[in-house]
Amino acid sequence: MTKGRGLWRSTGLRLAVFFGFLVLVAVLFTLSLVYIQVSAVLHRNVDRQLQQMQERLTLQYAFEGPEVTAQTIRQVLHDGRDTDLELVLLTTPSRRYLAGNIDVESLPPLATMGAAVSQLNLSAQTVHARLIAHSLPDGALLVLGHDLRELRDIESTLATASLVAGLFSLSLALIGAWLFRHELGRSVDALHQTITRIASGQLHERVLLENTPDDEFARLEQDFNHMLDRIEQLMDGVTHVSDEIAHNLRTPLTRLRLRLQAAHDTAPGIADLRGALQSAMHDIDDLSRVLDKLLAIAQAESGTRRAPFAPTSWEAIGEDVVELYEALAEHEGVALLWTCEHPAPVLGDRHLLAGALVNVVDNAIKYGGKGAHVEVCSRVFMEEGTLWSELVVRDDGPGAPPEAIPALGQRFLRLRPELPGHGLGLASVQAVMQLHGGGMRIEPANPGLRVVLRLPAP
Repeated sequence: MTKGRGLWRSTGLRLAVFFGFLVLVAVLFTLSLVYIQVSAVLHRNVDRQLQQMQERLTLQYAFEGPEVTAQTIRQVLHDGRDTDLELVLLTTPSRRYLAGNIDVESLPPLATMGAAVSQLNLSAQTVHARLIAHSLPDGALLVLGHDLRELRDIESTLATASLVAGLFSLSLALIGAWLFRHELGRSVDALHQTITRIASGQLHERVLLENTPDDEFARLEQDFNHMLDRIEQLMDGVTHVSDEIAHNLRTPLTRLRLRLQAAHDTAPGIADLRGALQSAMHDIDDLSRVLDKLLAIAQAESGTRRAPFAPTSWEAIGEDVVELYEALAEHEGVALLWTCEHPAPVLGDRHLLAGALVNVVDNAIKYGGKGAHVEVCSRVFMEEGTLWSELVVRDDGPGAPPEAIPALGQRFLRLRPELPGHGLGLASVQAVMQLHGGGMRIEPANPGLRVVLRLPAP
């Protein structure tokens, strides 16, 4: 009993049973409707035949008399067409037998209007017949009838066929319900087993795709696997960030502690103490900037740090950032150029997008070096039927080794440690672009590097 109740808790089984029940009800309703309609048609045909024969015999009786009518009745009963089913009786005005195959004594009480089903004793057997009685003008009685044995045989055959069809439909409904439950259970069980293995720590597990690409469960399984890929990527990122934070913060924290310890142990003068405190505050500020960068990246990746997206353009953002960095570029001996091939409209958080461009331009000036040229250009680009708005930042500096380019954008990655920075700028840019549904692409410019910030055009 407990197992049965547990099985009934299955949503797939309940849906399958409900579906089978609806199919069975639909089939039974259709068969019942067919049975009723066929039976009604057969009974109407019998009534129409009786009515036509009554009108013909009544007219003949009126114009040709009872003898001719009786002769016609005898011919009808011996013409070989439905003679075993036709019932006729013609009496005199005094209710004496004149012609037909019905005994006057066996005739049940009949109304003289309409047809009715009556029980009738005929040739030592009892039959059920459809009878219609008509009183002739001189008082004679004309009774016409049709034996219902054949009609009821047809109805019985139709009922039996309907019952067999109903049982067959029930079998098909049960088989369909089982197949539905089995197919649904197979797909759901695959998800369940994968989730169970992942919950036990096997984050590399994925649902095995066995269905056709257009199948609903195949799309669900694909989306589920994509979600797992993203979760595993984020988990790896968390692990990597934790390791990098521990590694990159250990050095400045150790340096800070040694300076404070040295200031404490040597009992320096006021000037030396001030210098030690100033160096310590500088290291603390540096740590704060690193933590702020990491927090900004985390907020961008989670989508918690953004204003409502609004229409803007790379042209407007690029002009502002280039104008802001012109003085710094001139001080570093770098030529900063702005070109606009297209306004390149975008939909997003202008503050975050401007911050991303600031990081890219700052890197280009810093790594390009003195005498380099940095060009910022906005444009639109069509790819596979999708229109993209792009901002391209290109420098002609020393660039980066081809093998190192794919790793650019990882947290704390610094190709030239001698230059100031923490290796978080491009990671922040990548997080912002992903938040906006776009991406960052880094490629060699020969010489230098080209950084492409791409967003879908609204």
